[in-house]
Amino acid sequence: MTPPARPAPRTVHLSVDPALHRDLVTATVDLTAGGEPLRLSITIPAGRVTAEDLLPVLQELSSLFSRRGEAAVARAGKAISCCAGCGACCRQMVPVAGAEARQLARLVAAMPEPRRSAVRARFAAALATLDAAGLLARIEDAGTITAADQGMAYFRLGIPCPFLEDEACSIHPDRPLGCREYLVTSPPAKCADTDARAIDRVPVAWQVSHSLIATPAGEGWMPLVLALRWAGRAGPAKKQLGPELLAAIFAAASPA
Repeated sequence: MTPPARPAPRTVHLSVDPALHRDLVTATVDLTAGGEPLRLSITIPAGRVTAEDLLPVLQELSSLFSRRGEAAVARAGKAISCCAGCGACCRQMVPVAGAEARQLARLVAAMPEPRRSAVRARFAAALATLDAAGLLARIEDAGTITAADQGMAYFRLGIPCPFLEDEACSIHPDRPLGCREYLVTSPPAKCADTDARAIDRVPVAWQVSHSLIATPAGEGWMPLVLALRWAGRAGPAKKQLGPELLAAIFAAASPA
């Protein structure tokens, strides 16, 4: 019996802004995601770059796999609950890689006044709340609290994301990878429940955020509200060849 023909992979083209980089190289990656063949054509800088330089491509990758997860639950007859005006999940602790913290700091620095000062004031208020609760020192003293316990303690404080405005993300095109990968089909009210079992998250075949954090170029991770402070204290980011960096991110966690 002749086995059924394997379907042709869908091809997705991803690229950094060619206006920002002179020498580019294109890599083709074939993988299986969610049981379906997928071919990625990724154009990146050939020279030495930081993980922050590759964030536009990583953001597109993250959004791509999130959209595929969204399509899968739609085929199962479910609908995404997340929408503008619902900021329930924007009071959770969002982990960001160091590369993302640098990007967020640059984003805030480029904002016009008085918005820049308003956003910085929200970051400061969030840190003050963490400090008053005794959580800031524990987060910054690695090893004294697990990531899971950090998240739960943070969530109980009800700290809104500094970028949350009118219950919507004010930097949606530039939002962190973890935010792109967090979708639910359960009622929005359940996102305010400390029992994570009440939340029906959309399965994402590859969480690019985890892969970035797992690589040395990602520079570890921190809660989003510490991003500006961390970026202000961090030294220069290390560079490596674009193809090598991309390969390391792919190798950190293989798509399912």
